[in-house]
Amino acid sequence: MPATKWTGETDVVVLGYGAAGAVAAMSAHDAGVKAIILEKGEYPGGVTVTSGGGVKYVAGDVARAAKYFDALSWGRMEADVIEAFVQGLAENLSYAKELAKVDGAQIAETTFKGSSYLFDGGEVMSSFKVTSVPGFNGFPWSVGKEFGLIGPRAGQCLFKMLMDNVEARGIETMLSTRAATLVTDRQGAVVGVEAESQGKRLRIRARKGVVLACGGFEQNEWLRLHCFEGRPLHSMAPFTNTGDGLIMAQKLGAALWHMWLVHGSYGFKFDECPLAMRHNFSGHANPDRKMPWIIVDKNGRRYMNENPPAPQDTPFRFMQVLDPDLPGYPRIPSYMLFDERGRRQGAIGNYVGDEKYYYEWSADNSREIEKGWIVSGGSIGELAKRLKGLPSNQGRMEAAVLEETVARWNQHVKSGGDPFNRTPATAMALETPPFYGVEVWPIINNTHGGPVHNAKQQVVDASGSPIPRLYIAGELGSFINSLYELGSNLAECLSSGRVAGKNAALEESLR
Repeated sequence: MPATKWTGETDVVVLGYGAAGAVAAMSAHDAGVKAIILEKGEYPGGVTVTSGGGVKYVAGDVARAAKYFDALSWGRMEADVIEAFVQGLAENLSYAKELAKVDGAQIAETTFKGSSYLFDGGEVMSSFKVTSVPGFNGFPWSVGKEFGLIGPRAGQCLFKMLMDNVEARGIETMLSTRAATLVTDRQGAVVGVEAESQGKRLRIRARKGVVLACGGFEQNEWLRLHCFEGRPLHSMAPFTNTGDGLIMAQKLGAALWHMWLVHGSYGFKFDECPLAMRHNFSGHANPDRKMPWIIVDKNGRRYMNENPPAPQDTPFRFMQVLDPDLPGYPRIPSYMLFDERGRRQGAIGNYVGDEKYYYEWSADNSREIEKGWIVSGGSIGELAKRLKGLPSNQGRMEAAVLEETVARWNQHVKSGGDPFNRTPATAMALETPPFYGVEVWPIINNTHGGPVHNAKQQVVDASGSPIPRLYIAGELGSFINSLYELGSNLAECLSSGRVAGKNAALEESLR
């Protein structure tokens, strides 16, 4: 393609300015080449700034960690890809400490050690958070509170540290710039990007390669409809995450993997706010903290452990059961039940996301009751009648069934046992009227599926061959494929970004 048709030129073009894109650009820069970041959104940060900020790393034998992630993958991942992933995790803490020297960011290992699941090798895992950055009080475009953290969320602090490092290196960034097409030469190698910025069309030549770090497809309605079993699944991710990188890679023949996999839980979605809200329990911050609620289906029956090892990851899976006799999904929505004592324990909801739609859940849930989001009854039977009258219930809730469910739960609390293996320390009986119920839906924190990559973070086609000069990092085509280890998404942003940026920089330069 004639050089006169390019509007700009660099060595490595990185698409997406979240954690993965920032690290990829820094890695390319540190390898001695010039990089530029194109970000579709008005602001940088992506899903990173909405996260809890936990970053997983290997604090022991890498081979043991590989065994653990092999178990989590259920045979879906090649050995060399697993080895590359865990080797990256082994370097994450030392890497972050080097970055912290730029702005004095404070890094602290979390109190929880080990892994989320009981597979062999998980004992060598640990995690850290960037707890603060001097002078930083949070990004005005991203809001949300995290249990146990005072000040900006750790995800915001992490990204602030990364952004300060991008700026310290003088890496050019372009916001409100949407990449539309990957440009290839006659041999199929990626040689540039077509993008749109402020109504202008850009054609940026990449002398060495392009890194896709533009996030998942959480806000792509068509992909949600056709990749996930249950419906609807509501998203709390940025509106810019519409699968652009996935679609661009598909046009070049990229293979796709685990498109069905979501990092998500049960949460809230109300017409007043276009983004979903999560419940307020996450990770292992306090495994003995009382969870005041249970979850029941439209018929009033429990069906899950409400507080599994990864409460913001796996619960959505239990909600995607189809009843062909109705037809429909008897668990979408489900209903969160709690009593007066539970209501006063604290906010059940937590908004994390775009400040334009910010909603601060009341500390005692009273505002949400006034809004009608939460319904109440003086008895369990009366509550059942209120829930039965909701349009989402289709008249299926029967008082006798719900009364039996709550009575059985209360007995489990007293006996210390539960057929769904909920940790006894988290259990609270529902016995103090009035009683409350609120709709809960499957919630998407982020997606994992997308283009397949190899151990070098190269995007590969359906035959397993790398698409020349095309790399990938972060949640787009994530390594995570079956079970999500808490803190792995941000860990992968750091590790895959380093690999993708460095390997792109090592490509032979186009003339």
